[in-house]
Amino acid sequence: MAYTVTIRGKLKGDQKSMQAIHDQVTGATKEMARAAGDLTHRVFLNPQDPSDFLGIDEWQSPEQMQAFASNPQIQEFFGQLFAAPPEVTLWADSGWNQW
Repeated sequence: MAYTVTIRGKLKGDQKSMQAIHDQVTGATKEMARAAGDLTHRVFLNPQDPSDFLGIDEWQSPEQMQAFASNPQIQEFFGQLFAAPPEVTLWADSGWNQW
């Protein structure tokens, strides 16, 4: 079973410079994240407020996600990207009908 993790926060700077930081870091850490149990990584911006960030990742387990997120490199990345610590929430599949 996969676990969904949402990351919501306000970007620290303009959209273009924040995308550059995000893409550089996630490009460099993609394989490390996958090896740690990260199955997918998707990013959304609010069209009415492009500084409003939503990231959605699927992880193999909550423990793997917590170990990866506590890595000092990842904490430093969050500090570069977000104006304040983002809200990180763990979700489990409900087993309910979906489409």
